Amino acid sequence: MRHSLLAAVSVLAILSAPALANAQADSGSVRVGQSVSGNTDDDGRDYTLTLHAGDGIEVIMRSDDIDSLLEIYGPSDSEEPLAMDDDGLGDGLHSRLRFMPSESGTYRIRAKSLSEAGNFSLSVQRWRPTPVRSVNISRGREVRGQINNRSSQDNDGNKFQQYRLNLSQGERVAIKVEANDIDPIVRIGRETNGVFEELGVNDDAPGAGLNSQLNFSAPTSGTYAIRVGSVSGSDGPFTITVEDAAPLTPPTPIVIGESVAGELSDKTPTGMSGVRADRYALPVVEGQAYEITMTGDDFDAFLNVYDEAGTEVASDDDSAGDLNPSLLLTPKTSGTYIIEARGLSDANGAYTLEVESVEPPPPPQPLAMGQEVEGELTDDDARLKGNARFDGYSFTATEGQRLQITMTSSEFDAVLEVGKAEGTFEALASDDDGMGQGTNARLTFDVPEDGEYIIRAQSFDDGRGAYQLRLTDRGPEPESGSLLIGSTVRGSLGENDNTSNEGRFGGGYYDDYTFAARKDEKLRFILVAPKFDAVVLVGQKSGSSTSFSKQDDDGLSDTHSRLIWTAPRDGDYVVRVTSFGPNATGDYSLIVERQP
Repeated sequence: MRHSLLAAVSVLAILSAPALANAQADSGSVRVGQSVSGNTDDDGRDYTLTLHAGDGIEVIMRSDDIDSLLEIYGPSDSEEPLAMDDDGLGDGLHSRLRFMPSESGTYRIRAKSLSEAGNFSLSVQRWRPTPVRSVNISRGREVRGQINNRSSQDNDGNKFQQYRLNLSQGERVAIKVEANDIDPIVRIGRETNGVFEELGVNDDAPGAGLNSQLNFSAPTSGTYAIRVGSVSGSDGPFTITVEDAAPLTPPTPIVIGESVAGELSDKTPTGMSGVRADRYALPVVEGQAYEITMTGDDFDAFLNVYDEAGTEVASDDDSAGDLNPSLLLTPKTSGTYIIEARGLSDANGAYTLEVESVEPPPPPQPLAMGQEVEGELTDDDARLKGNARFDGYSFTATEGQRLQITMTSSEFDAVLEVGKAEGTFEALASDDDGMGQGTNARLTFDVPEDGEYIIRAQSFDDGRGAYQLRLTDRGPEPESGSLLIGSTVRGSLGENDNTSNEGRFGGGYYDDYTFAARKDEKLRFILVAPKFDAVVLVGQKSGSSTSFSKQDDDGLSDTHSRLIWTAPRDGDYVVRVTSFGPNATGDYSLIVERQP
């Protein structure tokens, strides 16, 4: 950014910046035992709350104006909620969120609306989960149970009855739950220090209406917990029976590179999932990639893959298109894996199954900072799955570097991924249309640690053709700028400024200014930019992210902004200068004035 009065650049790391259109207004703090009132405005409200590990809370949000939604975010400032609730209070559209923190720190409660903006009340109370009572259950005996107010509850307030079952490694059981007054759901898992780890779940068994049947194979010997609940949260009686599951049919060996013609019918035995399935044995080698594809015209096909312990390691529904599944499997251990070819539910019809060995991708091409390369996606490139192909590029970076990767093409919809070079590739960041110009991609990446990284240049729609790829070091993060009320700042948006990849104004460069305001102080912001469509936003910083409560695009004219804003409390605030369209650069003037 270029300036004539004050320097102002973003203080935010791109990967932690929230979407502008979904950003929340910071409404201060709330304590356990306290109730507050607010208005969601356009986007919602955030309340900070200090919690200690193991101190559970119950947050209730009520409103006669809106369909309420509650979310809670952790001390890490991640924009992924740790828990959320819509209508959990069970009383109209009011929300109830129960949460047990695993670590001490400052959390954020976000009060939102799924409808229009409106008023709400929010209360926070101490909450401790109901102690879980377990009943032993044995095979072959029908046990009667009931979901009621005396039932145990999980952290989300869902009621359940729990049963204990001892199993040996590899032992298979069928757990059946039947009910007339409720829609039952059954889960099985392991309990460790009061924490339930789900290993299997079933809601509606094929051909059983709303009743449940869960087929389960124990990965290890030990005691397992079975939880029976109600999908709708209603109360009512049920019966549960645990029986030995029907023996699995021996799998048919499948040869890599050859197609197998199969057919599902009423006589097809059930597989691991409890649905009719043909089973195939596939010898695999650790680290070797295999593509498994199932095609058919008679039903919605589905694939499951299990390792030698009977644990599901992969599944797919429609990746091959036209209701056909295709998955790329890279085993972490060598052995014989089991493929189950089935329908999404019990299905009849013919299908074809094929397994191909996928050649390992060639070594990635080194890419230097500031370098631009001309590339082309062809049928000979490394395969993702199906017809998708990609080119790989490697680069070395250090922790904290701010990088920008751009990929442009006039022949296909460009997609970028970046991840660590070691081990199996896992994307740390990705982008599809971040440049905001048609189908070109721009990925902004803050390097988490020293090391070598891989860029995958690919297409969204399995396209082929030429592209241009560029890696840019955007330099160290600049210092924060500031302004005084009553001043005029003349600056410039440029390619070294930060960008937001998300939200209504995603893809645009931006500058942030901090300023101090008093409670109920009314301010006017005028933003004039001759070369781009100016947008101004006002909000408050919380941790490493900024939440914007008000914004304006064309309040002064077709391309210039004017925003009237009143400070909700004494404090420091942020005004953001950005553009409506992506990649816009140019000079601007920002005027901040007090209003009567």
